[in-house]
Amino acid sequence: MAVGALSHRLRIGAVAFALGIAALGTAWEARAQVPDDKGRGNETLRAGVRDSDRLFIRTTAGHLIRERQLGALMRKQASTPPMRGLGTKLSEQSNGLYRGLSDIAKREKTEIPLDMVDESHAKLQRLATLRGAEFDQRAREMVLESLEQEIKAFESAADKTDNGFLRNWTAKALGQRRALFDEFRRAAPR
Repeated sequence: MAVGALSHRLRIGAVAFALGIAALGTAWEARAQVPDDKGRGNETLRAGVRDSDRLFIRTTAGHLIRERQLGALMRKQASTPPMRGLGTKLSEQSNGLYRGLSDIAKREKTEIPLDMVDESHAKLQRLATLRGAEFDQRAREMVLESLEQEIKAFESAADKTDNGFLRNWTAKALGQRRALFDEFRRAAPR
């Protein structure tokens, strides 16, 4: 009987130990989730990169791919030299920003898309069916809408990230995108 009681006590002790370890892990996790002065805290920090930064990197990469393709389409199909020039600028700038973001993603061990999402591809296919002034107008509207969303996302990310590489990239990208947005806004299709 003494052996059975000892075995029972060992099982109870093992369960209590396991529950204690689980509680300690939960408490440690909760401590790590306390929001900082920028409102962050409810996310996981893996390999020095927050989940929100990973999401920003992946999402932005997809947008840059779409804008690179949109710029290439404008370069080929716009009806005026100024619009073709803006398309070239959009494509080249997007390509450069993508390369910089890709370098950060590699450094931070974050995979990024190599192609745009199907919805973006479908929008570009619809745009490609247009010609002349109608193409110029729709392409310009698409670029302005996309750049406006991108600028807002960059402003938000710049305030929230702790990653120095990403913060520097975002500051550079924000300046370039604001300038390009202003150029597209001033450009009047024929």
